[in-house]
Amino acid sequence: MAVDILLSSRAMENAVVSVLNDMAATRAAVIKPEKLPCFDQTLMHAHITFEGQSSGELGLLMDPGFAAELASRILGVDKSGDLLQEMIVDAVKELLNVICGQFLTQRFGYEPAFTLGVPRVFPLSAQVCNALLKGPSILIFQSGDFIMPAYVRVKVQTA
Repeated sequence: MAVDILLSSRAMENAVVSVLNDMAATRAAVIKPEKLPCFDQTLMHAHITFEGQSSGELGLLMDPGFAAELASRILGVDKSGDLLQEMIVDAVKELLNVICGQFLTQRFGYEPAFTLGVPRVFPLSAQVCNALLKGPSILIFQSGDFIMPAYVRVKVQTA
């Protein structure tokens, strides 16, 4: 069980760092959870599920300013003027979709087929975010001044 969690965490770390770099030209690094400050504002929570030989979920928690920065890089739009909230949400959904695909390939290989759920993005209060961060399977990424917690939960199917 611990090996599965470690493999999933490493695959998620690699997927997030790789996709942020390739898709949004943004460098990110994994940091230790001890360096995580308490959040004092509502964050964007991006969530996706998957089913197949294993099922599970992935999630990202991000500052709305970081989401806007990523969206502007992904879409090639100036974040100071032409970026609508709907565009930000759509870009975050697509980012999570690509991260999920990359995670599944790194974790399980090219052969198994998975069905992805529809990515959802919704606000999560600082209080709920801080409570979630105390749970297991939390990974913390830093990109510039922004901190982005993420999680992955995998349930291995039994035959």
